[in-house]
Amino acid sequence: MLRRIWNFLTDSRHLTILAFVALALSLYLGAELLEVALVWALALLLLALLAWLVFWLLQRRRARRDAQALGQAILNQAEIAAANAAEAQHTRQAQHGELDTLRAGMLEAIETIKSSKLGLKSGAAALYELPWYMIIGNPAAGKSSAILHSGLQFPFADGKIVQGVGGTRNCDWFFTTDGIVLDTAGRYSVVDEHRGEWFGFLDLLKKYRRKAPINGIIVAVSIAELSGDPEAGMQLARSLRKRVQDVIERLEVFAPLYIVFTKADLIAGFTEFFADAERSERERAWGATMPYQRKLPTQQLLTFFDQSFDELHDGLTELSLANMAHRQRTTMAPGVFTFPLEFAAIKNSLRIFIATLFEENPFQFQPVFRGFYLTSALQEGEPVSASSQQVARRFDLAFAPAPAAVSRRQHGYFLLDLFRKVIFADKYLVANYASPAKQRFKYAVFFAATLALGGSLGAWSWSYLGNRQLVANVEADLNKVVRLQDQRLDLQSRLEALEILQDRIEQLEAYRTQRPWSLRMGLYQGNLLERKLREEYFNGVRHVMLEPVVAGLEGLLAEMNGSAEQLQPASRTPEAARPSAGATYQAASPTNVEDAYNALKTYLMLADKTHAESSHLNDQMTRFWRGWLEGNRGAMPREQMIRSAERLMTFYLAQVSDPSWPRITQKLALVDQARENLRRVVRGMPARERVYADIKARASTRFPGVTVARIVGEQDQALLAGSHAVSGAFTRQAWEKFVENAFRDAANRELQSADWVLKSASTDDLTLEGSPEQIEKNLVALYKADYAREWQKFVQGVAIADLKGFDGAVLAMNRLGDPQSSPIAKLLTTIYQETSWDNPALQNAELRKAERGIIAWFKETVLRRAPSQLTANPGLNAQLDPARLDKPMGPVGREFAGVGKLVAAQDKDASLMRAYLEALSKLRSRLNQLKNQGDAGPGAKQFMQQTLEGAGSELADALKLVDEQMLTGMSDAQKLAIRPILVRPLTQTFAVIVAPAELEVNKTWTAQVYEPFQRTLANKYPFAPTARIEASNLEIGQFFGPEGLVAKFVTTSMGPLVVRRGDMLAPRTWADMGINLSPQMVARFPAWIAPLGAGGVAATSGGAQTVFQILPSPAPGTLEYTVEVDGQQLRYRNTPAQWTNMVHPSAQGAAGARISAVTFDGRTVELFNEPGQFGLKRMIDAAVKKRKDGGVFELRWSRGEVVVALDLKITSSAETTGVGADTAVQEQGFRGMKLPETIVGGVAAPAPVPLPAPAIAAVAPGEAK
Repeated sequence: MLRRIWNFLTDSRHLTILAFVALALSLYLGAELLEVALVWALALLLLALLAWLVFWLLQRRRARRDAQALGQAILNQAEIAAANAAEAQHTRQAQHGELDTLRAGMLEAIETIKSSKLGLKSGAAALYELPWYMIIGNPAAGKSSAILHSGLQFPFADGKIVQGVGGTRNCDWFFTTDGIVLDTAGRYSVVDEHRGEWFGFLDLLKKYRRKAPINGIIVAVSIAELSGDPEAGMQLARSLRKRVQDVIERLEVFAPLYIVFTKADLIAGFTEFFADAERSERERAWGATMPYQRKLPTQQLLTFFDQSFDELHDGLTELSLANMAHRQRTTMAPGVFTFPLEFAAIKNSLRIFIATLFEENPFQFQPVFRGFYLTSALQEGEPVSASSQQVARRFDLAFAPAPAAVSRRQHGYFLLDLFRKVIFADKYLVANYASPAKQRFKYAVFFAATLALGGSLGAWSWSYLGNRQLVANVEADLNKVVRLQDQRLDLQSRLEALEILQDRIEQLEAYRTQRPWSLRMGLYQGNLLERKLREEYFNGVRHVMLEPVVAGLEGLLAEMNGSAEQLQPASRTPEAARPSAGATYQAASPTNVEDAYNALKTYLMLADKTHAESSHLNDQMTRFWRGWLEGNRGAMPREQMIRSAERLMTFYLAQVSDPSWPRITQKLALVDQARENLRRVVRGMPARERVYADIKARASTRFPGVTVARIVGEQDQALLAGSHAVSGAFTRQAWEKFVENAFRDAANRELQSADWVLKSASTDDLTLEGSPEQIEKNLVALYKADYAREWQKFVQGVAIADLKGFDGAVLAMNRLGDPQSSPIAKLLTTIYQETSWDNPALQNAELRKAERGIIAWFKETVLRRAPSQLTANPGLNAQLDPARLDKPMGPVGREFAGVGKLVAAQDKDASLMRAYLEALSKLRSRLNQLKNQGDAGPGAKQFMQQTLEGAGSELADALKLVDEQMLTGMSDAQKLAIRPILVRPLTQTFAVIVAPAELEVNKTWTAQVYEPFQRTLANKYPFAPTARIEASNLEIGQFFGPEGLVAKFVTTSMGPLVVRRGDMLAPRTWADMGINLSPQMVARFPAWIAPLGAGGVAATSGGAQTVFQILPSPAPGTLEYTVEVDGQQLRYRNTPAQWTNMVHPSAQGAAGARISAVTFDGRTVELFNEPGQFGLKRMIDAAVKKRKDGGVFELRWSRGEVVVALDLKITSSAETTGVGADTAVQEQGFRGMKLPETIVGGVAAPAPVPLPAPAIAAVAPGEAK
């Protein structure tokens, strides 16, 4: 029962089924764990089943092929054997007859085996899959007789065998339905001269049965030979051991060895003893089978032999006694009594043979002993009576051999079950032998597999840790987002939270194509994380962006539907004033057909993304979103809000293809009514306007738009930003490939168009309105005007990002100053390429340069000849179009001629843009030099001084190049658009070197003034009121007064950085930037340098003064604005602002206050102007005031659309500084005075105190309480 269960469990078919069941369960559990659809698990299961089926079919095909090859080889060897037999007989007829007989017999044998029980299951592979056994032994050992009389079923009807097959008469092939036995020639076992033929036979087996050439080895030895001459038996054993060694080495298998002692009938008494044996007894195996052991010591083997042989002898003795008991009244042959004795007599001979055959030899493989058996095939020959002879010799008797008993019928004894139940049943015991080379290969494969497994486990562990860290990072981001918005409803927290999610999504999106190795190995969890993050991100976008935009769109459409009678057919409106880069978008009008149409189009795109156009959505959503952002930004800096909103918008529009892209649910009634109202108005539009709008719409969908991010690439998006995207309809590609031909077709034939926004179709024939040339000209004029406006908005929307600190400036300038990949060069080159098609002069210059060819280059470069005129080459003139040369410049080319001047190559491929990049490259080198110095302070201070003086400074040289060469000849509008792009990197660089320069000034102040003062005067009277030691006038004069250390420090260390007007200090500025003097320095400097009186106090004169600071703020819609107070002037150009010191009253100029601004169209707007000593007071009274933290007041003035705002901070007054009146000075002097530790930089000023001056007191009249 247990055996059946074990066979059932170890059956390969059952194991295969169990393996597939386990695989199905694993795939199901894996799909549940990883949250993957079950269809993928089923697909993998089917794929595995298909792979196994293909493998099984390939195995079957290979087995069938090998069986066919083996069968063919056998037939070929049969033909060769027959031919050799015919040659030996010298008879042609005999050759053909033998050949036909062999072939017919072979085919019959093969077909018989295939039709057997095994053949029915294995088909053509039956011949290959049958077990093969080799029988070896010395000649006349009875090998063939033992096989023929074994009782096995042979597939030959006539009982013949196939002789000489495979080894040219050297081997007999015995085909049975249970297996194949190869009877080798006896000379192979004892004669070494035939080893070549023996090896050839073994190689044939190895070639056609690669897996297991043989399943076992049968060693047949005649008992008569062993008992007659023991020495010959030992020599035979050694010869057979060599043949076994050959089999192991050549076939590379360890096959079980069966020792068969044949001709047992030659033992005296065998025939009489078994004469009455039944058939079942004759078919049984007579011997002993040892449990299978690969390596068995010889001594243990001999012990098994002794025990087993004794058991056989005891069995014969018992059988003999039983026979005598049953035949008491009959005469019995002597052999019945003597056979057990004769059997015991041969034990020693058999034992010596087995011991010799299995003798341990370090130079040979130890054969696998399976058992020993005794058989008898034919009962003929003279028996040997070893026991009787021994008795006769011992007692000196005359030995008379008994007459041989004649068997009534020949029988095969102890053969059938030996072959069928022992030998053939052990067909799976054969084991492959690995040669040293193969053994080394196996070890190499094993260790390689171990290393691969270890490496895989290590890599999976590494990947697991990496993915776990990634999950932890995403979880930390989500927690940070939650904490950021906890108990906060402001816009800043929402935008910052969305930016955190967006950064992580962009990272995971990049990981789709290229991710770190620490996240691979099949454990990547980024896709699931990205899906979750996108859900959260789009949910936030819906609340922050979509809902406000949709509310604005629906409000506009509803208002348009409510005032539908005011809609009029659209006409071309005059060009509006150019908006500034920082100005908000113009509000959409519900009575403007174009605005209403664009709003409806945007609304429909947000509901159905199949029609989404990124450029259109970017323009319209920004228009309807910015107002909401401005109204909800609270304390969030406007520049940060714009940057975050632009980044959010760009990413949102780039995700249109995402299935989870948020869409809105449109109000169908609102859409239907809006469509109806717009269709009514559009039907009244001129046909030319409809055609032009349709061509623009089709072009915008066919060609991609242009954005700053797309031009500069991902690596430079943080440096350059843009607030406007050019529609794909206004690109050079659209003009050359579609728009130009579309205008020509519209002017010459009837057009049919469909509008998906309005769900309408129209047919327009412009040929009825005039000549085709005039119609095309008008359409082109409309297009070029819009083209120029689009690119003007694009250029005005470009901004250079703030450089974050000195290190950030170095990194940014490394990119901006790279002549090969500068984003500024990419931007201006793209603008030039997109706008130069309307400038014939630039096109002709490029054409001339391209058509000079290699000859002109050779003349100019090698021969150093001046270039000839274009007309000197008649072939070249033939290629130029005179009409094209005389073509006037169009509006696009005229508007952007300045860009062409910058980018277009001049002498020897040089251009102003290349010169500008070289200047930035020098600036980059200077910054890297400062960074490599370790302490950038001294170098930054020197660089700042050189810049302020305008000599030896890369900044000053670059600004001079921009203003004096690059912008020369441009119109004011072109300068206003281009100059910020070129100057912004310079001003940003100067701004970042101010801080290290200020730090260096403070260090110098500390070393030269502050620390000496602390060591000598700080602890003496009057500087320390309670001190008992009084400072002398000489000691005080070393620090204060016109010749003191303070005055010398300002003259030497700060001289190039400040402007000194009498006793007043002001920072020297470059691009409205300079060092920031501390309030204490500005307020106390006059007293520090005043001449010392007799009493050792500062002698001062003058009326009461108030020192205050103002900080300008950016003014939308203006180029610059100026604030003047008592002759002191602050001119601000929307650059990075800093505090400016002023005094009131001041003797620098006429008393009074004035504020004026310059708009982008060149107009000067005066917001306030009041002369006289009360001008400052009235200016403050006229402002809208707001108190801030730290004693700062925000003042705001407006005139029309122009609004100017600045912050005011009072730093000192006559009551606190001691410089208001002589009496105050005399009373105070240097009593308790301390020098500040720092004199420049961001030092917090003291809180303002009430002042008697009425001008400053008016800042907050309601808060004097």
